[in-house]
Amino acid sequence: MAVRPITIEGINPDGTLILSDNGNTLASRGDTIQWIVGNNSGVATISSIHDTSSIDIFLPDPGKMPGNSSTWQGTINPNLSIPAQESYCIYYTKPGSTAVYMQDPIIRVDS
Repeated sequence: MAVRPITIEGINPDGTLILSDNGNTLASRGDTIQWIVGNNSGVATISSIHDTSSIDIFLPDPGKMPGNSSTWQGTINPNLSIPAQESYCIYYTKPGSTAVYMQDPIIRVDS
């Protein structure tokens, strides 16, 4: 079971996040996904990450890593029927703002 880091590198002019995997994650059951807010990315914090589909891709649901305000972690459900492809939501804030923005990347689980 691998750790699959995704770095939030910036924000495009249209408000979408620039992600190190271009918003298309390939993972296997049991893999750990880590979302890392990059320095100077324009993202202040991740406020939540959750699956919005009827398939429970993450088990347990993603959460902030203890002692680290800029990294979140979730595990791919080890009992997930494969292949599976679903969108999930990253909710985030920008520096100096209380507004919450959202991005819908895709995760694909093939094994």
